[in-house]
Amino acid sequence: MRCCASPTTFSAADPRVADERCAAEQIAQAVLFREVLKPLAEGLGPVGELAAANVADTLFAPRVR
Repeated sequence: MRCCASPTTFSAADPRVADERCAAEQIAQAVLFREVLKPLAEGLGPVGELAAANVADTLFAPRVR
């Protein structure tokens, strides 16, 4: 795409870059959610930690295509 007032040519964003950025955001959200659930999971021991991690990954982790 070219603007009539600018000699610079712009192109659309590469969809692979957008997907990688989106995946990074989802991973960051999953890690943050795990930290939020950590106080609740401590009372349940190792099973609680695994359950909290599983819930966070299910809700926020990127889907494999």
